[in-house]
Amino acid sequence: MGGLTLPTYVLEYTAKTIDSVLSQAALEGSQVEVDVYERHDVSKKHVALGQRLKDEDDTFRVSVNTDSGLHNDEWNYTILRESAGRSRKMKK
Repeated sequence: MGGLTLPTYVLEYTAKTIDSVLSQAALEGSQVEVDVYERHDVSKKHVALGQRLKDEDDTFRVSVNTDSGLHNDEWNYTILRESAGRSRKMKK
C-alpha cells in the first residue's frame, strides 16, 4: 500500500489562480498560470504552470521551475475547482 506524498508546492488562491483554475482553458486541458508557495516556507512564492490531464483521476499537474530544476505536483482537478469556486465566493 502506497503512502500519501505531500506536495512540495501548494496552490495559493490568489485572484489569478482562482481565475486560471476556473477558466475554460484549464477545463479543456490547456496550460494556465497559477501562484504557488513552498510548503515548508510560505514566504517563498513562485509562478507555476498548471494543466488538467484528462485521465481517469482528473489530475491537475502543477509544474514549478526553480533554480533547482523543474518540479511537478499533482492535484485532483475536481477538488481544486470546488476550492477555487468557494474562494471566489468568499472574496466577493
